[in-house]
Amino acid sequence: MFMKYFPKVKCFITRFVKSPAIAEELTQDVFVKIWENFDKITGIEYRDAYIYRIARNEALDFISQRHQEEILVDNFKLKEDYSIEEEFYAKELELLVELIVNRMPSQRRKVYKMSRMEGLTNDEIAKNLNISKKTVENHLNLALKKIKKIISVFSLLSLFMDLHP
Repeated sequence: MFMKYFPKVKCFITRFVKSPAIAEELTQDVFVKIWENFDKITGIEYRDAYIYRIARNEALDFISQRHQEEILVDNFKLKEDYSIEEEFYAKELELLVELIVNRMPSQRRKVYKMSRMEGLTNDEIAKNLNISKKTVENHLNLALKKIKKIISVFSLLSLFMDLHP
């Protein structure tokens, strides 16, 4: 099944993500999911449709996650036309993220910094730390969830403080 579908699924995902390297990683994830749920797929009549549905969902999840990260970065980059208050707020957020990252378990902190600060791929991180790619993904997901959760609380608190000086 892997040999038959891998090239087709990779090509399919590449059309979504526009990167063969990322498409290959996502395609591997698709087949990991198929392997983990192999007992379910044996009874499915339209196996092709099932596989492509998983592939489409993987690609869309990746695009959605990447888009959210880009929005977060774009919203908090310092620009010349920011007011002093906005610069202060951005610096506070930057410090908050730094504090959150520094309080993470050491392995998660390493994975996050290698990914977001050094720009390494999940495969490169896995090789450098001698862990599986799935472990890298789990660490990144947990790190990003924690950061987003605390930033949203911080943003709500800031909004509340603006409304009630």
